[in-house]
Amino acid sequence: MKNKKLISQNVRTLFIKPSRPIVGDIKLDPVRVARNIASGVETSLALDTNILISIEKVVKNGNKWSSVKMQGLHNFVKLLEKCPSGSICISPGLALNEMPPELAQQALDAFEEFCSVHLPGFRDTPNCTRVKYNGKKENYGYLDLSLDGQATIALPFISILFLNLVDKKSSSKSFGKFKEYFDLIESKIDVLSATEIEIAKYCFAEPPADCRETIELRKQIRHNFLKTSDGKAPKNSDEVLAIAFNGACDIILLHSANLLDTNGLDGVEQDSWIATKDKKLVDFCNIFHHVNHDGEAGKYAARTEHPEHAKDPYWMQVDTEFKLRHFRRLAHHVDRETDIIGMVDVAKDAMREIEQAFDS
Repeated sequence: MKNKKLISQNVRTLFIKPSRPIVGDIKLDPVRVARNIASGVETSLALDTNILISIEKVVKNGNKWSSVKMQGLHNFVKLLEKCPSGSICISPGLALNEMPPELAQQALDAFEEFCSVHLPGFRDTPNCTRVKYNGKKENYGYLDLSLDGQATIALPFISILFLNLVDKKSSSKSFGKFKEYFDLIESKIDVLSATEIEIAKYCFAEPPADCRETIELRKQIRHNFLKTSDGKAPKNSDEVLAIAFNGACDIILLHSANLLDTNGLDGVEQDSWIATKDKKLVDFCNIFHHVNHDGEAGKYAARTEHPEHAKDPYWMQVDTEFKLRHFRRLAHHVDRETDIIGMVDVAKDAMREIEQAFDS
């Protein structure tokens, strides 16, 4: 029991800001929320799937404060309690869309019951959208989404599929794998997305033994994008598709916060954050995020250079490769528009390649 209490005390809700100022750290607290109100800015907080799952566990366990603390939601509730009603818009929508519909409805019902007890001032905001979820309870994935939903997550979904394909099939080492992955991305997707490429850099890295922090970070990123939920290598195409779907939803969650910061919501400027319990996602955002510049939050990417990278030539190789290909394609990007719906067909082709590679 003593160890259980110690674990629960260490579990906390984490708050991510996917886009940040060029200089200085920021954190979500009542002072920032109050400043936003004074400036006519609405603070929005998107909930990761793991937060909704924890909320549902609290409700199933009697909706007691002891369960709130056990699930690491105490600092989440206390933060919102210190903010005026209506000052933060809580958004579970993207996380619900990631779940099988029947489970999403259960999670939504639990969320509303949780708020009625612990956050009564944060229910039914004026611009909320009421949705009813009906359908599957399990085996939910990319092809179960609407056409628009498939198009929305197609780029990261395809990228993670090819990441798994190269990791399994390539006989090359490190930088060679990265180049093979890059070739696939260029030829099949024809879009170079900095987020997915940064993920690939870590997945294919083979850091020296004394680069302990890089080794740990590589392990965490590979766990998110190349491993099943229990940390094992995928055995078949179904497991790869599940990995890619979950990873793509994580990436879209980050990008959606950037879009809200850039475009606002219903004509109101937004300060967008994500509540999560996924330390791996937080660590990734600490090394790779976007910067607020010229009124746009998702246009310019920034990466933290770790001192350990100087010990490994791999990092110079992959960074140089990305820069060369990026500059070579600048004119190409200016002269065209990406066929978003057409990416769905590319995703289906990629799924067939995965089936051939993992099921044969």
